[in-house]
Amino acid sequence: MRSIFLASLLATGPAVGDGYEPAVWLSNSNVLACSPNTLRAPHPLILTLGPGHGSELAIRRVSDNTWYFLVGHMPPDGEPQLTTPEKLALANSIEVPTSFRGRASEADALAPIFNRSGAYEAYLSDNLESEEGGYVCSFNYIGMSPNNSFKPNPLRCAA
Repeated sequence: MRSIFLASLLATGPAVGDGYEPAVWLSNSNVLACSPNTLRAPHPLILTLGPGHGSELAIRRVSDNTWYFLVGHMPPDGEPQLTTPEKLALANSIEVPTSFRGRASEADALAPIFNRSGAYEAYLSDNLESEEGGYVCSFNYIGMSPNNSFKPNPLRCAA
């Protein structure tokens, strides 16, 4: 009998909680798809959008958890926006140029959001800064080499 009581207590959880539930981010390519899987400058990131995808967009660099808010309902003054939330909500796709500039925080200077190679994620929601959640897709960014090409410098033989 005691084990039944403990099992039912564990199954029901605590009687009082703080009410916090973390946001749920769904990966569903019918609602949000990132293309290409490996992004290279100067080609844009293309987000294909399905029904109910949301009206706010952010890009997150995974390595250091840096967020760039590209479309928001109330952006800080002077913050570049890719489009308006109303237009994003109605769009079937949107292009994010690899040259797009943003700020990781209001105190930071404008800088290209794709400024380091590595894993990135795109997030769409009606309210990014809430527990509402939304949709996410992942991609990798490979920056340009110092000579602005993806071809290695040829080795030169000394004569």
